[in-house]
Amino acid sequence: MQNRKMNQTIVPYFMVLSASQFIEFTKDVFQSEVINVNKLGDTEGVIHAEMKIGESIIYFADTSHDGSCGPGVCGDLKNDGLVPIQMYIYVENATDTYKKAIKAGATSIMEVMEDGEGGSMAGFVDPFSNLWWVQSK
Repeated sequence: MQNRKMNQTIVPYFMVLSASQFIEFTKDVFQSEVINVNKLGDTEGVIHAEMKIGESIIYFADTSHDGSCGPGVCGDLKNDGLVPIQMYIYVENATDTYKKAIKAGATSIMEVMEDGEGGSMAGFVDPFSNLWWVQSK
């Protein structure tokens, strides 16, 4: 993800079966503007992308058994890896938020790691099967 000043605290993260079709749909319907697309190696699979719709940013990526986010890649999500939406939230301290989530019954998907841009991030599934990515700046 690019390091940019965010004006929103929480970012919807859509997991779709075809990122390229999702892009075309959102362009046609919402006049979206693609900001960033990261592909999975030499494949057409999108591991992370960002677009702007109006004044809001959304994140999205491909999800499938052989795509970029599924069992063994983004962890065992208990639903065959098909998670239609996730939440990406900017927090004051990713480590503290992660620890609180695990203590409250969440399952770790990605332990806290440095993001390479002076912050840190982590991922967990809450007790209600929602996937949360937390990042501190």
